Amino acid sequence: MRKYGRLPIVLIVFFSMNVWGDVKSKQEIKNEALAKAPHISTQQLSGYLSAEENFFLLDVRTEEEYQAGHIQGAQWFPRGKLEYYIQERIKDPDSKIVLYCRTGGRSALATLTLKDMGYTNVVDLDGGFKEWVAEGNTFYNLHGENRVVSYQKME
Repeated sequence: MRKYGRLPIVLIVFFSMNVWGDVKSKQEIKNEALAKAPHISTQQLSGYLSAEENFFLLDVRTEEEYQAGHIQGAQWFPRGKLEYYIQERIKDPDSKIVLYCRTGGRSALATLTLKDMGYTNVVDLDGGFKEWVAEGNTFYNLHGENRVVSYQKME
């Protein structure tokens, strides 16, 4: 019984030290990545696609998100596998790479990761897939080509 006499005091001191005070929230991490990562607009990506420019377009969302709808020519490459397998898919570190996710958070983090790995020409799609669709651009899934059309009911 005596050997555990100091344990409550040690625990009180440990928890009162605010050991988690420097932990960033997921929103802080996302905001920092969005501020640091280089971006392109949906219009710029449209230009790349219409000019048939040579670049890699990577969708870093989940497989389910990708299957539900993705930008034409995009390759699915899940964010969680990026560091492990990107060098097998893209060998040249100077290759032009455009990344996107739903709104830009995951792809901004992925952009910074690739830059840290030595890839030099990597950008994030500003606003992600959500912005791409909202701008009236087409997307693809098992039903083929799709476009979201906004309409108002006439009364």
